[in-house]
Amino acid sequence: MRLIRFIILILIFIWTDSVNAQFHSKGTHPRADFIDRIYRPRYTVISGDTVSYRPRWFFPEHAKIQYAGSVGYISIGAGYRLWEKYEATLSYGLLNDVLGGSDVTVHTISLKNSFFLTQKPWFDHFWPKAGLLINWGNTNNTFRRLPPHYPESYYFQNKVHVAPFWGGEWHQPIKDKHLTGLGLYFEFSALDAYLLEAIRTEYVTMMDVWSLAVGITFYFH
Repeated sequence: MRLIRFIILILIFIWTDSVNAQFHSKGTHPRADFIDRIYRPRYTVISGDTVSYRPRWFFPEHAKIQYAGSVGYISIGAGYRLWEKYEATLSYGLLNDVLGGSDVTVHTISLKNSFFLTQKPWFDHFWPKAGLLINWGNTNNTFRRLPPHYPESYYFQNKVHVAPFWGGEWHQPIKDKHLTGLGLYFEFSALDAYLLEAIRTEYVTMMDVWSLAVGITFYFH
């Protein structure tokens, strides 16, 4: 509970800091100089004509901080909205004795493939979403193929997982020099191994396999 309170305080600080940033539009904000250098126009000459451009193709369109879910106890990520209804996010998640109270340290790399389920947000702000996670986990006891001392098909491989998810995000536009908005979201996801157990056994039900995640998204210009 202390960690959750700490995360909430951090999110409130970030929210307040980003909202206050709109009053520093002339470069007086502490991070303004660094970000201005990233966005500063460059010039090149093509066929005798001077062309200006902004070297921001590498800069992500959004960043996420997430608690729980299927990507570790805490995860951070960044990505792009590639098409009108598709959004890709690459994340890193961590679970260990400090973050989550686990005896095993788990590092997770996840590709989140999100699809917007409606053309317009509900109530002008809420976007329902669904999609698929592709997770690669690394611990001292993860494996892609079963070790030889296990019987064949005795265990489900535990290094690469896919996980369908569904949820939604409340998006709040912001008038800021670098941010276009903030989003608060929730997601329910289920790992493929858990879904398989729910289908083929009577001991695990579909209600048991879903994991809840909550997070915040920062949207950039």
